[in-house]
Amino acid sequence: MQEEEPEARARPLSRLRRGNGNGSGGRGCHGAVRAPAEEDARQVFNDGSSRDLMSLTGTIPVPYRGNTYNIPICLWLLDTYPFNPPICFVKPTSSMTIKTGKHVDANGKIYLPYLHEWKHPQSDLIGLIQIMIVVFGEEPPVFSRPTISSSYQPYQATGPPNTSYMPGMPSGISPYPPGHPPNPSGYPGYPYPPGGPFPATTSGQHYPSQPPVTTVADARRKQKQVWICGHSYVFWAEKRALVRSFGPQLGIRVEDAKLHWIGKSGMMWDQLIPTLFHARRRLPDPDVLVIHLGGNDLGTTKFVDLIIRIKKDLGFIKHTFKNVILIWSNIVPRKAWNQEETYRFMDKNRKKVNREIGNFMKFIGGCVIRHDSLVPESPGLFHLDGVLLSQSGTDVFNLDLLSVLETLI
Repeated sequence: MQEEEPEARARPLSRLRRGNGNGSGGRGCHGAVRAPAEEDARQVFNDGSSRDLMSLTGTIPVPYRGNTYNIPICLWLLDTYPFNPPICFVKPTSSMTIKTGKHVDANGKIYLPYLHEWKHPQSDLIGLIQIMIVVFGEEPPVFSRPTISSSYQPYQATGPPNTSYMPGMPSGISPYPPGHPPNPSGYPGYPYPPGGPFPATTSGQHYPSQPPVTTVADARRKQKQVWICGHSYVFWAEKRALVRSFGPQLGIRVEDAKLHWIGKSGMMWDQLIPTLFHARRRLPDPDVLVIHLGGNDLGTTKFVDLIIRIKKDLGFIKHTFKNVILIWSNIVPRKAWNQEETYRFMDKNRKKVNREIGNFMKFIGGCVIRHDSLVPESPGLFHLDGVLLSQSGTDVFNLDLLSVLETLI
C-alpha cells in the first residue's frame, strides 16, 4: 500500500489539536503540534449548534495477510469526551480509496460496537485503537487507488459528520449504515457471523497492490523458534488465530520466526516443566518462550508459595534452554473466579504475583506482556462465564503477544 512517507514503521497518532485553527492553544502528543484538516476546530452541526473539538490524526499498524499496513485515521473528540465516544474517520491519502463495508461508510466514517457501547471509564482511546487494528486486519478500510484513476479527486476528511453516536447530539441519519443495526447483545456477537465459537472469516475483495511498510529488517537472519505455552487462553488464542487473516503466525513472517502454540485447558503451574520437556521431543529448543500461567493456581495455594515456585522454575528453564528469552504474560483479571475466595482477595493476589514476577523478569533479562486493555469493565472482552475471553478479547490477547514478539524478532 502506498504511504505518504516511506517509513519503516507506522507513525503513531501524533497530532493533537485544541482550540482555533491559528496555531495557538495546542499541545503535542508524541510529536509536533499540527492543526487538523479544518482551519477552525469548532464544528457547526445541522441544527445550528456548535462544539469545540480536538482531533488526533495519524496512522495505526494493521497486520493483513502477513504484512503490516499503515492505515491513516482521524479521531474527533467533543467537549463531552471522555464520557462520550470520539467520532472516527479513515483519512485516506491521495493514493488510497475507501473500501466501504459494515465498519466504514463512503465518507470514511468508522462504525464499531466499541463506540456504540462506549462507557467511561472502562472505554478509552487505547482500547479503541486496538479494536480498530483487529477489525481492520480482517477487513481493510482502504486499498491502493488504481493508476488509471489517478485523475479522480481524492477524498479528504474534513471533520466530523452531521451525526454521531453521542446522546443528545443532532441527528439526521442512522448512526449505523443501512443493513447493520446496532448490536444490543454486546461486542462478542458482532461483527462475527453466527455459527461455531470460531467461525471462518472472509477476506476483503481488494488486496492492497503496493508493497507494505514493515517493521522487520530485510536482512537475512536465522529463523527464531517461539514457544507460546499456557492454559486455555493460549489454547483458544491459537484457535482464534487460525481463522483470522494473520493466521497462527500472528502476521510474523515464517522466515523470521516460527510460532509453536502449546496450550492446554485447565493447565496448572506444576504442569509447565513436564509440558516443556514433552514439547522438546518434537520441537527445536525455543529462542523465545512466552508463558501464560498461574491464573488457575490462584486461590489453590498461598500466593507467596506460588511466587517462590514460579521464580524457581523460571530460573530452571533459563538454565535448561540456553540463551532463551523468557516472556511472562501477566495473569489477566477475570469477571469471576472459580475459587471460593472473595473477588477482591483473588484480584489482590493476582496483582501481587504479576508485580513480583515482573520484577524478577527484569532481573533475569526477560520481558513482560501486561494486557492492560483486558479488564472486566471493558465491554465485550470476556465470555459470559466471566473466566474465558470472548472472540474480541482473544483478538486483543493475540495483539498483545504480537506487540512484544515483534520487538524481539
